[in-house]
Amino acid sequence: MTEFRPETSFVLSLSILFILYSSGLFAQTSETDGWKLAKDKQGIKVYTRCLEGSKLKELKVYTELNTSPEVLVQILMDVSHYNNWTENIKYSKLLKKISEEEIIIYSELKTLWPFDNRDAVDRARIQWSVNKDTVTFEIKSIRDYIPEKEGVVRMPLADGEWRIYRMSPDKVKVVYHFAVDPGGRIPSWLVNMFIVDGPIKTLNNLKSYLEMYPDNIQK
Repeated sequence: MTEFRPETSFVLSLSILFILYSSGLFAQTSETDGWKLAKDKQGIKVYTRCLEGSKLKELKVYTELNTSPEVLVQILMDVSHYNNWTENIKYSKLLKKISEEEIIIYSELKTLWPFDNRDAVDRARIQWSVNKDTVTFEIKSIRDYIPEKEGVVRMPLADGEWRIYRMSPDKVKVVYHFAVDPGGRIPSWLVNMFIVDGPIKTLNNLKSYLEMYPDNIQK
């Protein structure tokens, strides 16, 4: 409905950052532990459950991508090019490179009136399995790493991790789980209403990005 357009854009823009926050084993998600299938579309399954002590929901998303773990990690570490495959991001930048496996990221998400933009500062860390068949991309909020900007709401929670599993030389399984609190005065029911579609759109963008720019991605 027309009156919900600003809120819809807000939640979709949050998905840009959400796509980074993921975790969980690639096992079938069970409704016995609170997860419920919210949408199964275009090869992407999205499960939700309520965050403990909150009215907000957390997500777990399953899909497969035609790429390798190495290439996907390279994309996730390529902070300045997130706008090539995500929606409604104002900008993102690398604040510090701690090592080849660990970085600090700043991201600002644009929203429509009447909501202020949201931002986050996160520490991202890569961990490979011994046989290099599985990689974890862990994200943890460090909200006080830099001062907050006037007119931008620092998100109080944005944690999670990716799990990427090698299926073949050019195919991976991906599971990501994230928990995010956008902060401010956004009603929880409104965030929950639109939160499922954002990750689906972003993952489909990522699939297209992988198809269109293989040479650039792997350089």
